Amino acid sequence: MRRDDDKSFIRYTVPTNDTWSKTMTGTESDRGSVGVIARAAAILRTLEDEPKGLSLGAIAKKSGLPRSTVQRMVDALAQEELLEVNGPGGVCLGPALMRLASHSHVDITQKARPYLEELSRATGETAVLIGASGAELLILHTVVSPSALRVAPVAGNFLSIYATAGGKILLSAMSDKAVRNILGSKVKQLTAQTPTLEQLFGQLEEIRQSGFATDFDEHTPGVGAIAVGLQTPQGQYAIDVVGPVWRIEKAIDTIKAALIKCQRDLTDAMRSIA
Repeated sequence: MRRDDDKSFIRYTVPTNDTWSKTMTGTESDRGSVGVIARAAAILRTLEDEPKGLSLGAIAKKSGLPRSTVQRMVDALAQEELLEVNGPGGVCLGPALMRLASHSHVDITQKARPYLEELSRATGETAVLIGASGAELLILHTVVSPSALRVAPVAGNFLSIYATAGGKILLSAMSDKAVRNILGSKVKQLTAQTPTLEQLFGQLEEIRQSGFATDFDEHTPGVGAIAVGLQTPQGQYAIDVVGPVWRIEKAIDTIKAALIKCQRDLTDAMRSIA
């Protein structure tokens, strides 16, 4: 390797034999690296609203990249767990991206903690801060009820977004078209009370009017929840109160009042987050 008189110009020579040689400038190398990143980003964006995944051909068509390029990029991204390959028709976003998404909510989680603690004290139930990750609900922070019989979602876990009170709050902030794009043409029945897709759209319209979402036995038998939305500079979240279904149903009015207070106080606090 030698450096030319122009300090900004570096020439690399790759010697092989007398028949050929290849040179590459530092600027050309940089442009190539940027191109690789741009292609990787295009593939990730293509899969952003495709929780069920896409085939390599579908990714190529949607992103406008050659199929051979998509194959190479998918293999490389899958090695880093940024993508997950589930058979020939199922390339989807990988667990490493989900972990990064969870870390991006750290500021909000820290800010929300004392308000969730107060919400749990006021209701006697578990209080939860929730975000969305595609077709799933992401548990960001939980303050567990002191009761012996309680529900305790684990921070970092994912749940089906369409069958939970907090998840329905997040879906209600989207258009019906966006919801359909995320969920597809049919949702899995988790319990006898899980809403069908058409029933869900009816629920979402009611949630947009009332500001409250409920889940009674829809995700897990015996579990009930009530939730409200939380709009912040960093996006839409939900605040959830969850517990045994019979206790939640008995205390609906008390829980709703506590949720509204938490929502109002936390919204004011969130305005300080840039």
